[in-house]
Amino acid sequence: MKRIKVRHPTLGDGVVLDTRHRGHECLVKFKNGIMMWVKSRHLIFLEERPNFSRPSFTLPQPKIRPISAERGKREVIEAFRSGIVPAQFIKGWTVGRAREISKIDAWLHDQTSGTLVINGEYGAGKTHIIEYLRAHALELNYATASVGIDPMDAQAGFPKRIYRHLIRGLSVPYKGEVLDFRQALSVLAKRDALNDHPILKDALKRIREGDDTEQMWAWLEGKDTTFKEWGVLYDHTTAANIYCLILSGLSWALEEYLDICGLILLFDETESSRIYRYSYEWQRALNLFRALILVSNDEPDLLEERVIKTENCYKGERTGLVYSGHRPLRYIYRLPTYFKVVFAVTPDFSMDLASSYNIHQIELEPIPAEYLEHFFYRFVDLYEKVYAMKLTRQQKREIFNLIKGYSSISMRTFIKAMVECLDFKRFYPTLEIESLMETHG
Repeated sequence: MKRIKVRHPTLGDGVVLDTRHRGHECLVKFKNGIMMWVKSRHLIFLEERPNFSRPSFTLPQPKIRPISAERGKREVIEAFRSGIVPAQFIKGWTVGRAREISKIDAWLHDQTSGTLVINGEYGAGKTHIIEYLRAHALELNYATASVGIDPMDAQAGFPKRIYRHLIRGLSVPYKGEVLDFRQALSVLAKRDALNDHPILKDALKRIREGDDTEQMWAWLEGKDTTFKEWGVLYDHTTAANIYCLILSGLSWALEEYLDICGLILLFDETESSRIYRYSYEWQRALNLFRALILVSNDEPDLLEERVIKTENCYKGERTGLVYSGHRPLRYIYRLPTYFKVVFAVTPDFSMDLASSYNIHQIELEPIPAEYLEHFFYRFVDLYEKVYAMKLTRQQKREIFNLIKGYSSISMRTFIKAMVECLDFKRFYPTLEIESLMETHG
């Protein structure tokens, strides 16, 4: 190939001698004598870059679907009683988050950044932002899957349990519809995709031939441990490599065959992974998080490193990631992965992430007072229409003044207090709202 002149911000000028992973990496010989493989996104091309990689795509502009107050109004009220916003109306009830939304949009359009961390106190609105991001990503043609870390059911130290929840919630936009896991794999099977994937290839072949069974699907979805013809999908804490391989293969195939922008995994309540029975479970949780970040950053070491046996487990010689001793499969199917991951965490949570990782962060700040008031009055209008009641301007002002201080505790507490006060006025219209506060101390 023609030698292309490039510049690296640290190593200086050089020329490209070769490429691999469809142009994802370049072998560069620098003027200082160093010759090494470098990610192409870290290089400045001083000449016209050849088309040795897949052309970058342009994300479509989202179709804004305005949500009227009449649509699903009872669902909105019932969700607000619990302090949450229903996912199907998330955009219409997102206020005061222009800064965060701008950062989310920039990250979704940035193909060089695989990881986003959303920091916020309990009740600050992390779940709301996660749901907003998920809805916006679907509009931009990303497949999404989300999981809330749960010490009783979805423990981060047990990768298969996380995988099971992610697969259950997988959403793939395709030809105006949203496919689930089974539907997406059925479409990929028709395209003869992933025919060399160590885990998915046999399943796709069966689907293509119409020989799939419910037992096979349960195995693929992480519900059953064994499928006698294919063996075990392990529930061990050391099995993160198996599930990263499946998810990265799925992400790659969705982009390659269905023109999906990639797969985004969203982790809520990530700090709950600190609740564990044994200390090794915490270390395995960190291993999973670190692995997902490396996969999302298209780390080539995950394709090339040697797996070595240590005193307690099998580890990657370069990354230090834990591998399943029973199935020491690599973490990545192919590069690039078209894979992104989002973690919602509290500020005191640390995943001990190296600064070299390309991680974007969003700090959730309190919603400005003027947006809080707008949110309140908009909801009152909705509430009045649903229950055919009418509050005076003074009554509305009294309720808002009474509850606005709760926003300093959390947005969730403010929303629940707002609904409770309106319910009180509906059932006891002649009583003063202050008596509600006296009842609750």
